[in-house]
Amino acid sequence: MRQWALEYGELFQIRVGWYNWVVVNSPQAMKEIFDKQSSSTSSKVPAPIGHDIITGGRRMFTMPYGTKWRLYRTVCHQLLSPKMTETFLPTQSLEIKQLLQDLARRPEHEIDPQDCVRRMSFSLMMTATYGRSIPSWDHEDVRGMLKGRQILGKISRPGYFMEDELPLLAKLPHWLQPSRKEANQLAIPVHAAKMRLWNILRESQCTDSAPECFGKKLLSKDFQEQGLTDEDAAWIASGLVEVGSETTSITLLNLMLHLASNLKHQDKAIAELNAVVGNDRSPCFEDLPQLPYVRACVKEVLRLHPIPTWGVKHYTDNDVIYKQWIIPKGTVVLGNTWAIQYDPIRYPEPEKFFPERYISHHKYAAEYAAMADPLQRDHYAFGAGRRICPGSRLAENTLNLALAHILWCFRIEPAIGDGSVDASSDAWEETAFRPPKPFKVRFVPREDGRILLPDYT
Repeated sequence: MRQWALEYGELFQIRVGWYNWVVVNSPQAMKEIFDKQSSSTSSKVPAPIGHDIITGGRRMFTMPYGTKWRLYRTVCHQLLSPKMTETFLPTQSLEIKQLLQDLARRPEHEIDPQDCVRRMSFSLMMTATYGRSIPSWDHEDVRGMLKGRQILGKISRPGYFMEDELPLLAKLPHWLQPSRKEANQLAIPVHAAKMRLWNILRESQCTDSAPECFGKKLLSKDFQEQGLTDEDAAWIASGLVEVGSETTSITLLNLMLHLASNLKHQDKAIAELNAVVGNDRSPCFEDLPQLPYVRACVKEVLRLHPIPTWGVKHYTDNDVIYKQWIIPKGTVVLGNTWAIQYDPIRYPEPEKFFPERYISHHKYAAEYAAMADPLQRDHYAFGAGRRICPGSRLAENTLNLALAHILWCFRIEPAIGDGSVDASSDAWEETAFRPPKPFKVRFVPREDGRILLPDYT
């Protein structure tokens, strides 16, 4: 769709199955349609089987815009406010340091870092949400969470349930809807996976042993009085882990792959760390404002690899007007982040990893998204409009801190004998989130003993 954006301009329309789609291809149109007219463009395509039955109508990602979604959004913004986010810096630091220990176990050999990074990202969100750390990727909490996520991923594939693709079928008598039986069966393990960790946390709250975490906040009287049921709270909590852990791990792996294949950029980040942090201590949150190149590396990877790759996909509840176009109610509106973030006018040589593009971007992504001028926006990796990711600040803190720690301890180098790392388009999976294919690199210690400093052990 990048080529179509260049050919057809700001907006174009396509027909996909039952629905008309309008594809939005410029920052100006994104601002007007998704932000300024967000009351009309914040819904999701109806999914009477996948959403209403299997999730019980409680999955925020697929929930239509309305009273319930607004309640969920309010709760998430309260949990993930800047002040709340900073209270979890110790958890981020602890999990990142465990990641470094995991990467240091085979310093002279190439490794595939995927399991180490996934464990760190998942454990961080589990600790922040439920107060439960994850010692290894092969852990019962991981297996339980992934079981539910795999089912949700499977049913999200286009055409899996015909009733979700052709909404008129959902108006037939239940006995004429063949998908309902399977949906009711799939709903059981999904519900069980969502409730398991929540019930454990609730039991610990009854004995005054619940750790400080987002889930404990949800159990408090203030949140319960907002109208949350136990099932609502369980879905909100698990959703934080579901979305936050996967997107963060994929982005950090993308960073590792690009830096291993662009050693000159990696060396610039290392030189910056040498100047700001030095040799006698590890990086900390307070260092980040003085590490613009490290943060630019993160923003550049978020530009190169937006998640999901298809962009910002919403649904109109009312007619929307933009310039000479009228977008009717009941239309899918797709923010074409891939085309916008690869615009050769704004980003010369857009397919190239070039962190210098963002060297003067010192703010969080949420701050740029709130600016009136759409051309000031750094990227759209966290979405747009009212459905913009409420946890973007937490994610950026994790990525910036993780990269700073990794490059302070190691130089990420290609595998021995190869001398290069494939960062071509073939190095990524052709899936919605487009994670990198398995790859091997070496994490070579920069200085003997850094990983053994007191604050790393």
